[in-house]
Amino acid sequence: MSRAGTVTSGRPAPARDRTPRAGQAPWRALALTGGGLAALLAGALVVGGGEPAAPSGLAGAGPLVESGLPLVTLAGRIAAVGTVGTLLLAAVLLPGPAGLPAESRRALRAASAWALAWTAATALGALLTVSRLVGTAPTSLTWESLRIFAGDTGAGRAAVLGVALSGLVAVAARRCTGAPAAGLLLVVSLSALVVPVVLSGHSAAAEDHVLAVTTLGVHVVAATVWVGGLLALLVLGRRGTVSAGAADRYSRVALACFLATAVSGVLAAVLVLGGTGAVLAALGTGYGTLLLAKTAGLTVLGVLGLHHRRLTLPRLRAGDGRDFRRFAAGEVVLLLATVTLAVALAASPPPMAAHAAAGSTGQGPQATAADPMAGHDHGELSVGVLVDGTRFHVAGPVAAGARVTVHNAGEAEVTLTAADGSFDVVVPSGTLTTFLAPQEPGEHRFTSRHSAAFADVLVVE
Repeated sequence: MSRAGTVTSGRPAPARDRTPRAGQAPWRALALTGGGLAALLAGALVVGGGEPAAPSGLAGAGPLVESGLPLVTLAGRIAAVGTVGTLLLAAVLLPGPAGLPAESRRALRAASAWALAWTAATALGALLTVSRLVGTAPTSLTWESLRIFAGDTGAGRAAVLGVALSGLVAVAARRCTGAPAAGLLLVVSLSALVVPVVLSGHSAAAEDHVLAVTTLGVHVVAATVWVGGLLALLVLGRRGTVSAGAADRYSRVALACFLATAVSGVLAAVLVLGGTGAVLAALGTGYGTLLLAKTAGLTVLGVLGLHHRRLTLPRLRAGDGRDFRRFAAGEVVLLLATVTLAVALAASPPPMAAHAAAGSTGQGPQATAADPMAGHDHGELSVGVLVDGTRFHVAGPVAAGARVTVHNAGEAEVTLTAADGSFDVVVPSGTLTTFLAPQEPGEHRFTSRHSAAFADVLVVE
C-alpha cells in the first residue's frame, strides 16, 4: 500500500452494504400496514354484509365506487386520528412555559398535513356516497343531485360541515403560535368528528336519538384521542426527555379514554340494536361477529395499556425507550385494526335493519332482495322512493314532516302527485330530489302525471 492509501490487488474489496437504507424502513412499514388494513376492511365488509349487491334491474355506480368508498372512509378516519393525535400532542402532552416548544410546532405542521388529507377524504367520500346512492358513476352525477345531497340529507350536511371544519384546521394549524390556540384547534377537530354521528349513521336512526347520539359521540371522541395520541407520541415524540414526560401524561389520558370507549361502546350497541336481548341475538350474525372482534381488540389493548403503565413507562423514565417504542408500535397497529373494524361495522346493516327490510314487502327475504329498492337501502341515508322504468318503489313508512329522498333512475320525467294534494313533486330523469312528508299520519296514495301505471302509497307514521 502506498502512502496515499491505495489498496493493493491482493486485498479483497469491501463488501457492498445491501441492507435497506434507514429512510426506507418507515415507508415499507407504512405500505405493509396500509395493505393489511385494506385487506382487513375487505374481509370485515364481507362478514358484516356491508358490501351490497348491485341493485336488480338498475345500473349500479360501478365496482370502483363500491370498493373505493369504504377505503376512502377508512383513509378519512385514519387522517382524523392523525389530526386529533398531533393536536393533542401539541396542546396537552407537550406543554411549554412560554409559547410552543419546537416539538409542538412540529406536531402542528403534521396536524395541518393530516387535516388536509382528512378534508380531501371527506370530500371524495361524499362524492362517492351520492354516486352510490343514486346508482351512477361520479362523472354522470348532476349538479342538482349534488345540491340536494349536500343540502337536504344528513350525510350531505355532515360532509359539508366536516370539510369546512377540517379545512379550517388544515389552514390554521400552520399559523398557530400558542398552546391556547392549539387547544382550540383540538376542540374544532373533535367537533368535526361528532358531526357525522349527529347527522347520519345508525345512531341517528335509533329510537332514543339524543342518548344514542351522545353515547356514540363519546365513543368516537374517546377512541380517536386514544389512538391518535399514541400514534403521535410514537412518530413525533422521539427524544427521550420529551417521550418520558409526554408518555406519562398520555398514560393518564389513555386510561380515561379506554374506560370511556368501553362503557360507551356497550351502551351504543344496546341503543342501536334495541336492547340487551337484541345484542345477544345479534352475536350469531355477521354484524355481531364484527362487534365481538372489536370487543376482543379493546380487551387486548387494555392489557397492553396495563403493561405500559407497569413495565415500559418506568424504563422510559430511566432513559431506555426501546421497550416502550416496540410495544407502542404493536399497540398502534392493533388500534388501527380496531378502527378498521369500526368502519366496517358502521357500513354494515344492524340485524334489526335487515329484518325490517325483509318484512317490508311482506314477501320474505328472497322477494325483498330482488327488489331494486334493496340496493338503495343504506340505513339513515336511503332512497325513500325509487323510480325505475316501470314503477315506484317505496322503501317503507316515514315520519310525519320528515324529508323523503327520491331518485328517478328511469328515462322519463315523473311526478309524485298525492291524491289528497299533500305533495306534488317533479323528478326529472336521472336526478335526486327530496320533499317533506305530510304532517298527517296515514296512507297517502300518489300517482305520476306522465303515466297512470305509476301508483303507490306513502305511509306516514
